[in-house]
Amino acid sequence: MDLKLAGKCNLLAPFEKLWQSQIKYLAEHALSCCLASCTTSTDAQRVRERFVDQIIILVRSGGIRDQLNLAPDVKGHVAALAYRAQGTALYHPRVCNYIEALKYFNASIAHTELNSVDRGIAYANRSIVCMELHQYEDCVANVRLARASNYPVRFLPKLAAREARAQHALQRVRTINARKQKNGHRSAERNWQQQEKKQPTAANGAEELSTKLGPHLHGLAVVEYEQLYARCNYCHSRRLFTFIPCEGCTVAMFCSVACLTEAYRKYHRYECGLVRDLWKIGGAEAVTAFRRVAAELASFPDVPSSVEYLELFVAMKGYCAVADGLEGATVQENDHRQLSYRIFLTDIIHQLMVERTVLRFCCIEDPRISRLLFELILYYLTSCAD
Repeated sequence: MDLKLAGKCNLLAPFEKLWQSQIKYLAEHALSCCLASCTTSTDAQRVRERFVDQIIILVRSGGIRDQLNLAPDVKGHVAALAYRAQGTALYHPRVCNYIEALKYFNASIAHTELNSVDRGIAYANRSIVCMELHQYEDCVANVRLARASNYPVRFLPKLAAREARAQHALQRVRTINARKQKNGHRSAERNWQQQEKKQPTAANGAEELSTKLGPHLHGLAVVEYEQLYARCNYCHSRRLFTFIPCEGCTVAMFCSVACLTEAYRKYHRYECGLVRDLWKIGGAEAVTAFRRVAAELASFPDVPSSVEYLELFVAMKGYCAVADGLEGATVQENDHRQLSYRIFLTDIIHQLMVERTVLRFCCIEDPRISRLLFELILYYLTSCAD
């Protein structure tokens, strides 16, 4: 199995069909209404609400979701085994691509269930790579993780022997380093460490986007899909020797319990159930936009009690994004098309959010909240694309 985005949905095909058959006409009609009869911002708001509602109806009545084959993220033996086999192949003496092997073992761990034999074996495999790269302390950590994850009893003696070798080597390295420091010398870095430092940071572009969206959202940048099993989902560090998985999805891995806890508190509790499908339908743009929504919601004591703030935020930001796209005689057809596509994508994301997160209950109980969350997603999709 490849670590590149698998099964990516082509949303453009169903959107293009709807655009040519119906949405293009609706956009032109909405624009003509704005130019002919909208004398106040309230009038323009009504036009844009009607336009958004019409697209929502088209998406939900046209069987779009069925065409996309979206499904809840589930951990399973088949995927875990396939990733582990690929990691083993990369570890083979004729290949010796240890860093890539680690990424596949991490992917295998991410697809395993808590306390499963599969997870124990993947941790043990990762400990072998750690030994090859002289990461003895990490090797010991992985041995202990494997032992705690129902590693097969018949292989425990082999695991214990590896742990003993790693501890012995670790003690030897510490003794040598202490002697070097005493003599005023620095310990030389391993070649693989020097190579890793030369590589560009995958999150740089996303960090710039995070900064542009505001200081209160800084630090919530999204790791590129190809780096999901090589970088911490929260701090983006490359401590891939000891990553631990999110137990709710197969996408997020963390370098520590502290990072996992902070990510869950700040955004991941809302994105966990749909983040894999967000990658499939909208890539980094969709994941980034929804993470901003999740971060906003996570900053509230609870969503129902924050309706007034959401209404104010949407009134100031969200409506403007769509209203600007419907006003002015110089607006090009391509602008209408981009706006319509974002509304199209927003509705699919909104449906996934209602179906797979705790927000479902407050959306059902209060339609206002459901609509405000729709507007919030649309606003951040527009912001991320600009």
